[in-house]
Amino acid sequence: MENNDDLQPEDIEEEPVRPKGPLAQFPSLRHAAPAFLLFLIFYIATVIYNRYPQGEYLWLSGESLFVRHQYWRLATSIITHADLIHLISNALIFLVFGWMIKAYFGFIAFPLVSFIIGLATNFLTVFMYEPNIRLIGASGMAYGMVSFWLVLYIKHDTDHTIPVRIIRAVGFALVMMFPSTFDPHVSYLAHAIGFGIGLVAGILLIPVIPVREPK
Repeated sequence: MENNDDLQPEDIEEEPVRPKGPLAQFPSLRHAAPAFLLFLIFYIATVIYNRYPQGEYLWLSGESLFVRHQYWRLATSIITHADLIHLISNALIFLVFGWMIKAYFGFIAFPLVSFIIGLATNFLTVFMYEPNIRLIGASGMAYGMVSFWLVLYIKHDTDHTIPVRIIRAVGFALVMMFPSTFDPHVSYLAHAIGFGIGLVAGILLIPVIPVREPK
């Protein structure tokens, strides 16, 4: 048996340094402009919903979609929030991940794919709800954006090994995305559906959406 006490520092082979991956460069704030612009639209729609009669045309329900065929509500329900507190609660996730997705993966990933994730999330959510339940807010879309990003992160964060990427992604999702309290006014179903759709979209679009340097 070899005596480890005889090992010298030069006998220990260090793990080679991994080259910097495409996600290593911190993105410029200019890539956050689309997210801030959309957030401004969210604010305007929320004010209209709370102060003007036209706000009645912004929310979504199964009855309004599947019986009245008011398909525009799939989009307007994403940009509309119940009040400013509801809007602010979605602000951090939406702005940060909108910025990061746009910076590293371009306009196709955000806002285009991200908004499609939101549309699909709202469609499936009201399909599963009772017809009279109303749905508003971008939280389903935001959760989809997070899972979409996590899939692309695992693929492209080559600074770290794949097991480390997976552990980081799963850890973030468990700590940040799962609720610690229950609020009856929150659609946890929309959160779960959005997260699932984001995962599927990320996996399917890996070959289509290339990563880039966020100059």
